Amino acid sequence: MRRIICLILSVFVLSGCHTYTLQDAKKNGDIIVGHLGPTNFEKIDSFITDFENQKASKLRITSYSEEGDPILSDLIYDGKQINYIFDDSRDKHGGIQKGKDKTSCNKIEKRSVTREGSIKGFEYILTGCKEIIGFHSGDKNEIFLMFKAQ
Repeated sequence: MRRIICLILSVFVLSGCHTYTLQDAKKNGDIIVGHLGPTNFEKIDSFITDFENQKASKLRITSYSEEGDPILSDLIYDGKQINYIFDDSRDKHGGIQKGKDKTSCNKIEKRSVTREGSIKGFEYILTGCKEIIGFHSGDKNEIFLMFKAQ
């Protein structure tokens, strides 16, 4: 009985220690945004091309909190809709509502924008979503994915 309890405790301890490092993200070819990026930004344009051609595609966008905790955004396009998974469960300072949320969206858009008065670039967003999860503006019915400066 003592062995079983030790084994169960070991499994809980080991499973709770897994994180998704910057090296993991780079090795897996993720788009990395935020203060540790930018990396692999060209992949989102390839994903949009696949979407426009109704070709199945998948993509992971990884950002890191100021403390270095990973926040993952997975996009899986099946030729009909985009399944979006937002996972901030590893963000130690993410508050009580952190976790893994899923929704489906009809469209991904690339918009030309100017930020903070002079920074020009592109904003990538999901629209036509069943639920608004992850990073979003409260007054818009869309999900923010990333910003890419020109």
